[in-house]
Amino acid sequence: MKKLQLFCLLLLCALTAFSQAKTSNHIYYKIKPGQRTAFNAALKTHVEKYRKAGSPSAWSVFNVVGGSHHNEVMAVFNNGLSWAQRDELASVPPNTEASNDFYLKVSPFIDEVTGGEIITYQPEYSNSTMEERSAKLRTSLLTLKYAPGEDFYDVIKRLPKAWDKAGLKIATYTSSGINRLMFIRRFPNGWKELDEPSKLKNAYDELYGKGAFERDIAIMRNYIVENETVYLTYQPDLSSK
Repeated sequence: MKKLQLFCLLLLCALTAFSQAKTSNHIYYKIKPGQRTAFNAALKTHVEKYRKAGSPSAWSVFNVVGGSHHNEVMAVFNNGLSWAQRDELASVPPNTEASNDFYLKVSPFIDEVTGGEIITYQPEYSNSTMEERSAKLRTSLLTLKYAPGEDFYDVIKRLPKAWDKAGLKIATYTSSGINRLMFIRRFPNGWKELDEPSKLKNAYDELYGKGAFERDIAIMRNYIVENETVYLTYQPDLSSK
């Protein structure tokens, strides 16, 4: 009986954590050659009319450099929604006026659309909150070859303290599609931070012992199939206000 009660309690905790998780969506737009100016103008007008800040439909728009979506535009929406809120949103009738406006006025300048997965914020693997903002971001997308072992996540749990010591601000996400872990680093002082020597290795070794960084990075690499690096620049003129 006690085992059953313990199982029910653990299940309830898991379901509660799942329902309270913070998630977001992203979608990529590949613009037709020579049409970026027209796309920007059309998207700006559409967002101003139909995607007001503070609503689930609000958009944060970024330019993408690097990775498989190089030179495309990324829109982030449903930012911060829990899975329970997503269920509620699914029952709301779609805004056909907004959809028609986008189709008629914005899509003529788009060559290709790629829907991203739902990503879920992982606070235990982060030292930056989901709510923090930065105009410059670097995303490292780690594609994992199979369900990682406990040794992998032991390393991931150690990273936030080292990031703090090294002066880095990083939010970590998991993906609903491909088995991915995403590290999103914020650059509050802009890209010039990339010119500064990295302090992470020294910070990590000071915290966990000499040679710990190389040892633990080797553990991580055992589970990584691909590491894709993407640079994102926020576009305030195209985003919700």
